[in-house]
Amino acid sequence: MRDNLVFSGIPESAEEDAEATVKTFIKTYLKLPEDTVENICFERVHRLGAKKPGAPRPRPIVAKFGYFKQKEQVKSRGRELKGTDFSVNDQFPKEILERRKVLFPIRCSLIQKGSRAVIPVDRLYVDGRLYRDLSTTPWLF
Repeated sequence: MRDNLVFSGIPESAEEDAEATVKTFIKTYLKLPEDTVENICFERVHRLGAKKPGAPRPRPIVAKFGYFKQKEQVKSRGRELKGTDFSVNDQFPKEILERRKVLFPIRCSLIQKGSRAVIPVDRLYVDGRLYRDLSTTPWLF
């Protein structure tokens, strides 16, 4: 999964080519030069989950990059999506996603209080120090 990125919020069409959709998204919204985008090598690109008619949000797209540096280049442009309904994130296993789900509300409240809080993988750092609380982060003990 370390070579994968998950693109969320990209509208679905009936007979789409997921790879072409992702490349168009990268050019349009992440503002990478066209020649750079054309050179991106994907091993596999597909939508996650089964189609659900009338679903409120489009299914996310998972893209497995052939080269780690290309993945990091695309991921680094994620700041271009601020204020939009789109997102680009690493793909994590289910247990890590559950841990992150616990940490995000804590992070938001700390940011509102003026602290600098970041979540790399499944740990929360507040002003450069690891956040440890037995009731909310038992995996750290």
